[in-house]
Amino acid sequence: MRLNVPTALFSLLAMTPIAMFAFSTGPPIKRTGAPIDGGANCSVCHQTFGAANSDPRGSVAINAASYTAGVTQTISVKVMHPDALRWGFQITARLVSDPSVQAGTFAVNGVVRVRCDAVPAHDAPCNGALEFPEHLSAPITDAGAGFTFTVEWTPPATNQGDVVFYAAGNAANNDKNLTGDRVYTTRRVISPACALATKPSIKAAVNAASFTNSMASNALISIFGANFTIAGAKRIAGDDDLVSNNKAFPKQLACIAVEVDGKRAPISYIQGDQINIQVPTTANLGTVSVRVIANPDTPGALMSDASTIPLIAASPGFFTFDGKSVAAQFAGTPDLVADPSVVQSARAAKPGEIITLYGTGFGATNPAVQAGDLATVVSPVTGASTLTIGGTTVAAADLLYVGLTPGSISGLYQVNVRLPLTLADGNLPVVLLAGGVKSQDTATIPVKK
Repeated sequence: MRLNVPTALFSLLAMTPIAMFAFSTGPPIKRTGAPIDGGANCSVCHQTFGAANSDPRGSVAINAASYTAGVTQTISVKVMHPDALRWGFQITARLVSDPSVQAGTFAVNGVVRVRCDAVPAHDAPCNGALEFPEHLSAPITDAGAGFTFTVEWTPPATNQGDVVFYAAGNAANNDKNLTGDRVYTTRRVISPACALATKPSIKAAVNAASFTNSMASNALISIFGANFTIAGAKRIAGDDDLVSNNKAFPKQLACIAVEVDGKRAPISYIQGDQINIQVPTTANLGTVSVRVIANPDTPGALMSDASTIPLIAASPGFFTFDGKSVAAQFAGTPDLVADPSVVQSARAAKPGEIITLYGTGFGATNPAVQAGDLATVVSPVTGASTLTIGGTTVAAADLLYVGLTPGSISGLYQVNVRLPLTLADGNLPVVLLAGGVKSQDTATIPVKK
């Protein structure tokens, strides 16, 4: 089952001669704005204009190309502001799949030093510790000229998937103190140069929750096959993969794209023999084609033979912890509903309690949310729904909500239900009827008075 379900304290001490020069030889480490490092940036000290990016007249930008494992390239960080005279920066590189891990290594030069997250603190080589290239001496230019810092970066020796760079830039006024400076942050994700060598193949596509062949527009599905990525690699779409103002899931991930009925599908997960996608929003029901494309939009693109799936208006399925126990939690809490033998620290639900069950394919909603987008508001299904638990039909007044899960990809649905008081103890079967179609008959929830 796949569901889309340290703050550092900084004390600003009395002004010292070092602070008076506004960190002219580089800021403390972990000031790039990377969330994994606590999100701190240079505005922790340079606060005149508020938080980073407060003044829209300036900017910081990272320039980096797709990488080839082990092949050095030049990364640039450009800081701009029409009034600034002096410039500073800090950057770091991490694996998108695990932002706590350093991605590759940086080289020092006459303008850039590389600081290591180590005890005691020291300059490069960092020997695997997190690396933070920053200005060695903050350069001075004419007003508004900006400055571009460059640093050589050598990617990991093997393909590690996408890499994210986080950078902060300081556009300073050169008054030799912490006032009058403007701070900016940005990030950039780059991918390995796409060079998958083997044509992908599809064996089956199923509802990602029920693992049946019942699928619908906007439903989450799993595609099984071969040659979907390099051997042993796994890739989960992380926050840095989300695109546009809607934070939509990507339609290309780890050099793979999927087309359903000729439309690119949002992708959430890839490994060598499995891809998890969301069916693109479509009104074209019936039998439609599915293709997996390696190295999409390149001269070396490799397209699988077409497979087909049946699309219907609704295809309800419940996600499960173990193939049977429905993925559920007590409403409004992080506490899970399951037998402790299935999920440690979980417990069975009591009659009368309100729980939330998770699934996909429940049908059209109002408001409608496009495939790949995050559901930002409550979006109930438009069709009639009926839920039975242990053979007991839940009263309409107790079926509190059936619709999209706010804050999650629009293919994830939930049911909020108050359990009938008459339920017996045991692992009781749960069936949702949505759009005239039933969810799998093997899903259960544990109930104990």
